[in-house]
Amino acid sequence: QGNIMLFWEIILYSLVQGITEFLPISSSAHLLILEKLLSWPIPGRTTAIAAHLGSLFAVLLYLKGDIISILRSIFKLENYFQNNNIKTLKNIIVITIPIILVGLFIFKNFDDKLLTLNVIAWSSIIGATLLFISDKFKIKEKNISSLSFLECLFIGILQVFALIPGASRSGTIITAARILNIQRIEAAKLGLYTSIPVILGAVTLESIWLINNVSNITNYLYIVITCIMSFIFAYLSIIFLMKWLKTKNFAPFILYRILLGLTILIIFNN
Repeated sequence: QGNIMLFWEIILYSLVQGITEFLPISSSAHLLILEKLLSWPIPGRTTAIAAHLGSLFAVLLYLKGDIISILRSIFKLENYFQNNNIKTLKNIIVITIPIILVGLFIFKNFDDKLLTLNVIAWSSIIGATLLFISDKFKIKEKNISSLSFLECLFIGILQVFALIPGASRSGTIITAARILNIQRIEAAKLGLYTSIPVILGAVTLESIWLINNVSNITNYLYIVITCIMSFIFAYLSIIFLMKWLKTKNFAPFILYRILLGLTILIIFNN
C-alpha cells in the first residue's frame, strides 16, 4: 500500500480521476503527471479501485433510464432481434470482447513498462490528431443500435489501443464511432456504455490482486471518500460533456490534448 495519501491528495486524486475518466483526454495521463509533479508514491490500489467504483456508479446513474429499458427488453422475449435495446446490448458486448481479452491475457504484463511520460505525451498528441480527423467526417443520423457486427469489431479493436497510457479509452471509442459517422452525442454515449464492462473488469482484477496481496486495509474512511468524490466529479463531468456536444464539437479537447502532450515533451525532457 505504501505511504497513505493525505486527505487533500485524496480529494485532488478523486477530482482529476472523476473529471478526466469520461472526457476524451485520458485519466491515466493526468494521474501520472500529478504523481510526478507532487512526488506522490503511486497511489495505492485501494485508492484506484475506489475512484473507479465512483466513476462506475456515476455512469450507471446517468444511463439508468437506458439500462432499465435494456433490462426490460431482455425479459420481454418478443421481437428479440428487431429490438433496438437488444441490438445495442449485443453491439456493446462485441465492442468489449477485444479489450477484455487483450487486457486480461496480454496487457497486464506490459502496463507498468508503458506508463511513462513520453508514451503519454505521444499517445495524447496522436490520439488528438485522430479525433480531429474523424470529427471532420460528415454526420449521418447513425446510432449505436444500427452498427453492424464488423463495425462493432472495428470499434472494439480500436479500443484495445486505449490500453496505451494517454490514448484515452473514451477518446478512442469516440474516434472510432466518428469514423463510422455516428453522431457526436451517440459517440460519447457509446464511450459511457462501454466503460461499464471495462471498469468492472479492471476493478475485478485489482480487487483479486488486493485480496491476495494485502492482509489488512485500515483506511476505510479514505476509500469511502475517494469513491464518493470520484462519483460526484465523474457525474458532473458526464453532464457537462453531453450538454457541450448538443451544440459544439470536440475541438477544445483536441487542442487541450495536443498542448498537454507538447508541454510534457518540453518540460519533462529538459
